[in-house]
Amino acid sequence: MLRDSQNHATWRAWSLLGDLAVAWIALYLAFQIRILAALPGSTQPLPLEKLAYFDLIWIWVVVSQPVALYFFGLYETRTKRPRLEIARWVSLAVLFQTLALATALFLASQAFPRSVLLLFALLNTAALVLWRVALQSLVRTPMRQVILVGCGPAALDVARKIREHHFHGLEVRGYLPVPGSRSPAALEDLDERQDASPDRRDDVLGRRLASAAELQLLLASGEVDDVILAPEADSWQTALIDEIAGSRPRRPTILLLPGPFESLIGTMRYRWINDLPLIEVMREGDWRAAMPVKRVFDLAGAALLAIAASPLFLLAALAVRLSSAGPVLFRQERVGRALRPFKVAKLRTMRQDAERESGEILALRDDPRLTPVGGFLRRYRLDELPQLWNVLVGEMSLVGPRPERPGFVRQHLAGVPGYAERFAVLPGLTGLAQVNGEYHSTPENKLRYDLAYISNRSLWLDLSILVRTVRIVLTSQGV
Repeated sequence: MLRDSQNHATWRAWSLLGDLAVAWIALYLAFQIRILAALPGSTQPLPLEKLAYFDLIWIWVVVSQPVALYFFGLYETRTKRPRLEIARWVSLAVLFQTLALATALFLASQAFPRSVLLLFALLNTAALVLWRVALQSLVRTPMRQVILVGCGPAALDVARKIREHHFHGLEVRGYLPVPGSRSPAALEDLDERQDASPDRRDDVLGRRLASAAELQLLLASGEVDDVILAPEADSWQTALIDEIAGSRPRRPTILLLPGPFESLIGTMRYRWINDLPLIEVMREGDWRAAMPVKRVFDLAGAALLAIAASPLFLLAALAVRLSSAGPVLFRQERVGRALRPFKVAKLRTMRQDAERESGEILALRDDPRLTPVGGFLRRYRLDELPQLWNVLVGEMSLVGPRPERPGFVRQHLAGVPGYAERFAVLPGLTGLAQVNGEYHSTPENKLRYDLAYISNRSLWLDLSILVRTVRIVLTSQGV
């Protein structure tokens, strides 16, 4: 056995070296089998000297192997993966890699034996799965440190299951009691069922945190990986729903106004600790493989829009220049992904130095600061056209939550629960909130749409939002 390692970089280094070796060996064996064996459909020896791109193929395979595995999340160091999950993601990565190579050869009009590609894909997949399963057995990945919020029977059940099933790679670091947790009764029940001493209780629940501030410090230091919310089953919501659901003679439909985290329901997934289901709410999602495609989509879309809208932009800029004193464009600082600030440019729609009088305030329905031309530009969203540049340089996307100013971000982070989650993605030129709500909608309402977009994002949803945006702009809806 290799020595137990808690170093993520060590695990990634072993993975990378093995993956490169597997790629080289799989391609070498594919060529050798094709040369030496009489394969169906191959009536003549393989003329290696006639393969103009022979050397480039070796380079392509070795470089594309880690790239494909990375895009399918196979360099993550979270928890141990089930063998079937390893096989599934490895198979998809190799398929993506092989199709990319076949497409490149086709576009280059280079003849290449299909049998070698097929043999490489099969050998590479089998060897990678065996290598990754073996590596997982030899190099132990770090245990993910868990904090439980709650200390009632539900929290105890979670803690006990985590302690009993180490395969999931979780370790309870401690717990934060919350109002309503029936900790004394729960611990007495634990004593009766497991003959638990106070030390045994600490083994199950871990260290008790003094406050939410202590939990925030642990999260900020990187010492905690997962937070599991374990509310009690006898909450007032559950009791009320039981009463309503049992109503007779007519059972009503129950609708829930989503809070900030219920808006993430679209793609929440289940994780299991033995027979205990957990719902994973805040996660990056399985969308990473589509990120390069989305970037290409953004670049192509922004470039086409910039070319198509350039006459309109020039006319709008001329109208701003002639209608009021001041510059045509003005720049503002906005907050982007991971709370990183960046600059955006907009066509000026307000009187010069308007905020010197009013201060930094949100846009108003009948904003007295607007110039006559500015009102028209804002109605048809033409003032946002310069932000296509931010899309081209990678600071924004065509679709995503709208970027806000730092002052408003600080205010909303302090007063709107769940607001920080909207900074998990690039801000957008338009978004789900803009095509469903009004221009002057509240931050809470916009947040519901932003979180719904984050959890359900896809290229199809982006395209749908863009089409709806065009309709709204042409009809000046939502103003």
